Amino acid sequence: MNEEYNKILDTLKGNIQQIILLYNKEKEINNELSKEVENLNEELNIQQNKYQEIERKYENLKLAKAINSDIEDSEAKLKLNKIIREIDNCIALLNK
Repeated sequence: MNEEYNKILDTLKGNIQQIILLYNKEKEINNELSKEVENLNEELNIQQNKYQEIERKYENLKLAKAINSDIEDSEAKLKLNKIIREIDNCIALLNK
């Protein structure tokens, strides 16, 4: 009977050690994946900032083209007024 308990105990110990090894391996994989997620989030933020900058440049280019082209004066004035309002809002925020 004592021999059976020893076998069961040895099997149990082996299983526990195997579970601990698997847990540590999964924990390491999880840490690596977390780092990868952080890196991808940083890259996403960089790309979003680049996109916003390109979008801003595109809007400025459209405005410059509107001013320099044969578009009606009223449309160019509307765009200029929009930019002036945005500048006024920025100034107001800076003054707060």
